[in-house]
Amino acid sequence: MTRPVIPADPFKVHVPDHEIADLKHRLEQTRLPNEPDGNEHWNYGTSLSYMERLISYWRDDFDWRKQEAWLNSFPQYKVSLTDDADQDHEVHFVYERGSGENPIPLIMTHGWPSTFREFLDVIDRLAHPENYGRSGPAFDVIVPSLIGYGFSSLPRQPIGPAVMADLWHQLMTDVLGYDTYCAQAGDWGSFVTSCLALQHADAVSAIHLTMLPLRPNLRHESQQPVTDEESTWIKEMRAWWAGEEGYRSIQSTKPMALAYAVMDSPAGLAGWLADKYYRLGDTDKSHTWEGMEARFPMDTILTQLSIYWFTGTINSANTLYKAGPAEGSALLKPGQKVTVPTVYSEYPMDTLPITPQSWAERSYNLKAFKVMNKGGHFAAMEEPELFADDVRDAFSALL
Repeated sequence: MTRPVIPADPFKVHVPDHEIADLKHRLEQTRLPNEPDGNEHWNYGTSLSYMERLISYWRDDFDWRKQEAWLNSFPQYKVSLTDDADQDHEVHFVYERGSGENPIPLIMTHGWPSTFREFLDVIDRLAHPENYGRSGPAFDVIVPSLIGYGFSSLPRQPIGPAVMADLWHQLMTDVLGYDTYCAQAGDWGSFVTSCLALQHADAVSAIHLTMLPLRPNLRHESQQPVTDEESTWIKEMRAWWAGEEGYRSIQSTKPMALAYAVMDSPAGLAGWLADKYYRLGDTDKSHTWEGMEARFPMDTILTQLSIYWFTGTINSANTLYKAGPAEGSALLKPGQKVTVPTVYSEYPMDTLPITPQSWAERSYNLKAFKVMNKGGHFAAMEEPELFADDVRDAFSALL
């Protein structure tokens, strides 16, 4: 390790009483929409019967102070960092030091519609494996909130994954003092982590992903022709997105048009985000709400939603869908590839087809490709024991 040069300040979450009272008042005033017949399986979007249960629990039973105390049981910090465009950002992060003499530095990055809370169930498992009957290695676990999410600052000008990757590198080196480190992520976090591996390959020892965001330049001579398996997968993915990309289309074009509804109404916020948990989580969809509540208990999903609500970050979070494509960092340059050793684990969600291993190998220095039997898009929350073991095993094999 080198000597840190940028100090970070300890941070505690605290929401004023009047903001909690305001939330409950707004929930009491909720106007619910009509629901067409045939929405038992959320074919039109978030189920009305589920929303009635969620709103009732959020208003009458959810204990934010209890969840706040739990969040504050993890050591948290804030630090001010500046990007290459001279825009300042306040980065919020959890930092749990691992057991033993040489824990592996590991930065884990969440995505949308999530927050840093997604990884809290696995932090202790990764930092202190001996507490769970595991034989290591242990990790120094760093979990930042994406810029514009949670307790990180709202950018004046939206930024994309490549810029965030440079900020994460500053965090790991200039703030925490690591010379080298590993990274793990899914969703938008996988974009940031992939950029981290591309832009700072000398410092990133290995990465573990649960989503493969980078796209190869298929016209370049370095790329082999698309295989039959890949062609079938591409067609199936396009068919899936045709029915699911409504949220992405809005957020990547006119996020402000949506912002007024989800910023002003907690029910609107919940309805917009809950649909993605139901669809992308490894949920039993045979019943309208039982599988959803089993997979994402009310206290779990409402902590996520409450972080968005109390920080007022839903619009800045949504806007990443516009800033990311504008940056263009997901499309690899001709002949470009992630050279950092990579492990990919595919956790089942919805009806998405399995990614061909050959597709992953086009963009990444793939060392292992695993198809998990359960877990979903939010695997660290959905299956924390399985996920923690998967991450530990991945880096054990790579380092």
